[in-house]
Amino acid sequence: MRALITGITGFVGGHLAEHLLEQGDVVAGLSASGRWPDATAHLAEAVRLETFDLLADSVGSLARMLSRKRPEAIYHLAAQANPHASFDDPRATWDLNLGGTLTLLEAVRAAELDAKPRVVLVGSGVSYGNPGPEDLPVTERCPLRPNNPYAASKAAADLLGIQHWLSHGTPVVIARPFNHAGPRQEDRYVLSSFARQVAEVERGDRPRIEVGNLQVVRDFTDVRDIVRAYRLLAESGKPGEVYNVGTGRDESLARLLDLLRGLAECPVEVVVDPARVRPVDQPLLLADASKLRADTGWEPLRTSEQTLADMLTFWRSHLLAAA
Repeated sequence: MRALITGITGFVGGHLAEHLLEQGDVVAGLSASGRWPDATAHLAEAVRLETFDLLADSVGSLARMLSRKRPEAIYHLAAQANPHASFDDPRATWDLNLGGTLTLLEAVRAAELDAKPRVVLVGSGVSYGNPGPEDLPVTERCPLRPNNPYAASKAAADLLGIQHWLSHGTPVVIARPFNHAGPRQEDRYVLSSFARQVAEVERGDRPRIEVGNLQVVRDFTDVRDIVRAYRLLAESGKPGEVYNVGTGRDESLARLLDLLRGLAECPVEVVVDPARVRPVDQPLLLADASKLRADTGWEPLRTSEQTLADMLTFWRSHLLAAA
């Protein structure tokens, strides 16, 4: 399969590119920076990277690129993907998450192609907001009640994808992943922050780790299982449909932090930092991914323990290399 990934140089994009290559796909990617980060520089030999800014560059130029590359599947990952950061700059979040999606879909519509590529739009489980007990685990029928600019912009992009399918026949499949984590994730995300801080305590670089609200319960999926779901949706997902992606396991941050501390090579003290507590934080968000399982056969393969161990290994190596 010929595949194109927007936002390929990001955390999920690198893992998706690796998975697609393992499956024998021909992979190209778009990036506003046009540069691979050090952690995924090895992909440069196998993946053609194109510099393209979904905010600054035109629909026409992207349409011409699609006409040349003729992708069979497009995975739209490019986004401002941090809910906390979206409060600091909501306009930029909306511009990229909704405006960038519009640029992509209009380019697909304008491209000269024999057949339109399947477009996997990546939304977010946080678009459901804070569901009541009667809506847990969350199915795709749960009302969208986003409580931060990131979640609202992703919900709007989902609706845009559905509209494009209904109005123009663009074969859009919407993936709505819940929290995911794994090696190479930036430390502005909670589990990666925990893993980096544990590695720093081991090295003697910090005396203790600092955390926010540990009572939050989430459905965390390994990023390598998430990207498997994306490719299965490109193959078997139904256009115009939304698919939750998650394990269905409810795990508190407190338990996951305890698992990491158990993997540490020394005792790890924990303190709560008020600055790390979000202004709005859902206490519980749990996915029902039965629709994804029914239509694609997807199942998560990695346990939380495996994911955390790999994240800690990554940060140990990264900090050693940077020393």
